[in-house]
Amino acid sequence: MNKNDCGQEKTPFLDALVKYVKSNPTALDVPGHKLGSFHTDLSRKISNVFMEYDANAPYGMDNLYNPQGVIKEAETLAAKACHADHCLFSVNGTTGGILTMFVACLDVKDKVILPRNVHKSVINSLIISGAVPIFVDPEIDHTLGVANGINADKVIEAMDENPTAKAVFVINPTYFGVVSDLKRIVREAHRRNMIVMTDEAHGSNFYFSSKLPLSAMDCGADITATSIHKNSGSLTQTSFILTKGERVNFSEVRRAFAMFSSTSPNAILMASLDAARKEMALKGERIIDKDLSLASYARKEINKIPGVHVYGREYIKKQNNSGVYNIDETKLVIQVTGLGMYGYEVYKELRRIANVQVELGEVSVILALIGPGTKKKHLDNLINGLKELSKQHYKAKGSRKIPSYNYSYSKAVVPPREGYDAPNKIVNLKDSIGEISGETVMAYPPGIPIVIPGEIISSDAIKMIEFFHKEGGEVLKDTTIGKIKIIDRSRWHLAKEFNLE
Repeated sequence: MNKNDCGQEKTPFLDALVKYVKSNPTALDVPGHKLGSFHTDLSRKISNVFMEYDANAPYGMDNLYNPQGVIKEAETLAAKACHADHCLFSVNGTTGGILTMFVACLDVKDKVILPRNVHKSVINSLIISGAVPIFVDPEIDHTLGVANGINADKVIEAMDENPTAKAVFVINPTYFGVVSDLKRIVREAHRRNMIVMTDEAHGSNFYFSSKLPLSAMDCGADITATSIHKNSGSLTQTSFILTKGERVNFSEVRRAFAMFSSTSPNAILMASLDAARKEMALKGERIIDKDLSLASYARKEINKIPGVHVYGREYIKKQNNSGVYNIDETKLVIQVTGLGMYGYEVYKELRRIANVQVELGEVSVILALIGPGTKKKHLDNLINGLKELSKQHYKAKGSRKIPSYNYSYSKAVVPPREGYDAPNKIVNLKDSIGEISGETVMAYPPGIPIVIPGEIISSDAIKMIEFFHKEGGEVLKDTTIGKIKIIDRSRWHLAKEFNLE
């Protein structure tokens, strides 16, 4: 079916918003700036136009939490574009979508099988829902220092060992563009009557191209949250929550959605979802063909530069399907250790010497993302910046050696909810080894926790935290530098139950 036949050329919510503003209404509702009548430095320095369209659910503009009009129409078009049965517009990011799916699909003490390299929002969802995680370790590329996908065989083994598990949760793709064999995981999960939920924060482009890995909905997943803003051109903070089939009760999804969403959803954000969906539904194949062509060009040129390397599709074979079933080639994972520099350093230096902002720097790699707005000149700036760093830092012999770390995950002894709720105390990092963490500690980006509530704090975890602090990485935690929150076992009534006194 031609996408035009589904009405994908329409933008019902955007059109209604424009019509409302052009009607020049007397605004005696919120927000207080009254459609841009009140000027601040924001309107003076950027544009007042944005403020004029910042309307808050006026009459005729529908209600996000009980859509009957233009929002319902826009969400229906989005569902069709993504091969889903239902869609909800999230203006609380994919984080809000993940919280929604956990609370909608899982009850307290329900088991869920999931990879350990999940985003912090998943850990928060476990704490809030009270679900019990059955972690499957992802496959680690120790050369690049990144976690890849999960081996489908290990997931199936976890299903067999936990037949009462209610759900399986999969990342599709990882931050670095790696996907697991989701279709096989879905098939095996459904055979055992388990729900499949996915974090598709970095995979919205999968819905709009036949040359990228399969989307969650096309793999048969039951529910997913996908960040349209990351890969598909909507404004930051906007996502879709998509469901398909009968295994997930959509009424419960909508109910949970209202719990984690603002009662004043931003109209401009919702309009951006409507507009981005139209562009990608009608032109996505062509847009992503352009992105893939640019990615191929960038890989070729970057791999000519001494000291840096970026993998293409050969990475799949190199990893021998160990958690790398497929990759998104629009993500450039660039190894920089040959320069004798940490990824953090390259990240900062590229901005300083070439005014290039890449997505992130890790220990061994930097990540550059290609999207609908990327042009060849942007990649040329990246290439020239890397060439300059190579001239300054690359030495065939004697380059600074970048240390490798043991990217292992700590052992969980109690579920995250119990670990979070337990009495706690704050201690020095060096005194915490062997204790049970009472907080989540992560480097951001990518927001994958080093340690979570309920896990034993290992020496490897402490080394990683100290390293990130030392090298200027962004470490998010409850406590100050050099400190960490641990469970106070002497005041914890569950210590005896878990034999942890």
